[in-house]
Amino acid sequence: MGRTQHIARAALLLSALAVPSCSTRTPAATAPMRAAPLSAALGQASRELPRPPGALVVRLAFGAGADLDLYVTDALRETVYFANSPSRSGGRLDRDRTCADAAPRVETVIFEHPAPGHYRVGVDYPKSCDGHDDPAGYALQVERDGAQEVRTGAAAPGRFATVVLELDLP
Repeated sequence: MGRTQHIARAALLLSALAVPSCSTRTPAATAPMRAAPLSAALGQASRELPRPPGALVVRLAFGAGADLDLYVTDALRETVYFANSPSRSGGRLDRDRTCADAAPRVETVIFEHPAPGHYRVGVDYPKSCDGHDDPAGYALQVERDGAQEVRTGAAAPGRFATVVLELDLP
């Protein structure tokens, strides 16, 4: 699938974000999870990318088998991802990690001055890097004001999980 087709697919899938009943939950993990190396990659990334106090930082770590994409929808319902960065609210993706990048890969979205409201995190699995259509394990970290939440899961090939995590900022 070419980059243009992928962007069109992402735009179509993002239109479902505005309608809560169209959300797709992350499938149950069917592949063995390797959470420790992915969590270590999150820790390394948190030390490499500076962030101001009060920033909202969302990181997605994943292995060599798949090209996953991080999507973060802000309080204004605008989504930050590889084709929309920065957003009007200031959210930005550090860099789109692809099969060409060394694993483990980490994508980071930062809102330096996040608006209060509801945020939603999604994970897309547009293509395999190793030719296999196996679920891809990932670790997701949300950081704000020194507090961190880490979740692990598995993305299904060809599926866009529009809601992996939701949070409300005061």
